Amino acid sequence: MKIQPLVSICIPAYNSESFIKETIESVINQSYKNIEIIINDDFSKDKTVEIIYSFDDNRIKFFQNKQNLGAEGNWNKSLERAKGKYCKIMGADDILSSNCIEEQVAIFENPDNKNIVLVTSNKKVINQDGKLIINRKFPGKGRITGIKSLKKCLYMGTNLIGEPAAGLFRKEILEKSGYYNGENLYMIDLDLWSRILKFGDLYAIPKVLYSFRISTKSISTNIGFAQIKLFNTFVNKLYLDKSFQINYFDKIIAEIMSFIMGISRNLVYILYFKK
Repeated sequence: MKIQPLVSICIPAYNSESFIKETIESVINQSYKNIEIIINDDFSKDKTVEIIYSFDDNRIKFFQNKQNLGAEGNWNKSLERAKGKYCKIMGADDILSSNCIEEQVAIFENPDNKNIVLVTSNKKVINQDGKLIINRKFPGKGRITGIKSLKKCLYMGTNLIGEPAAGLFRKEILEKSGYYNGENLYMIDLDLWSRILKFGDLYAIPKVLYSFRISTKSISTNIGFAQIKLFNTFVNKLYLDKSFQINYFDKIIAEIMSFIMGISRNLVYILYFKK
């Protein structure tokens, strides 16, 4: 029988008492069993730690920072502790489908996919009550070059690859690409994906394998229309880095589409959260 490689699932948490129980349960119940669950608490002030301690699973490795490090510091602490061949990091309010890790590892372990460095999938966007807002599909499936997948994001003015919970990636590639950079917090996930994709291709699984939750506490709902400026700042960063092969036409299209997407997204937030 082939030995399953270890997968590290990292859950950085901070004041996450509302949803973390459901998040941990979705990880524990994965059909793929050879996992370690790294939970790094960023000095929470609510019942987050109490909820974590209520779980009895020897795959859980719990750590708590002695002071609040913020998103970048806490996320990177989680990843630094990962021992797996493959890693996933997810919000403490997101949910993995039971077959998520099994499906994503299978792509990496296929001998034909040696140049794959990041695997993503379709997703459900849910609200704070767990109700479906929208299903989101990546525009394409199977192997897509790193540059092409990034250009798809620019041409739609948004992060199509997905939030942290979307991706499974090789730990060895993370060591080469560098960890999270919180300089532009709104784009922190796509910034990491872009650096990982310098080393190989993306593989998009045309199945819903996770649920991403938006709520009144989400970064994107709180920064409002500043999303547009922050996306364009990221686009300009790619444009100035010639290794991404982003030309001036790509940049202009991205800026136009980020404006359209920013308006649309904020209308959704108003509909769901500003009643």
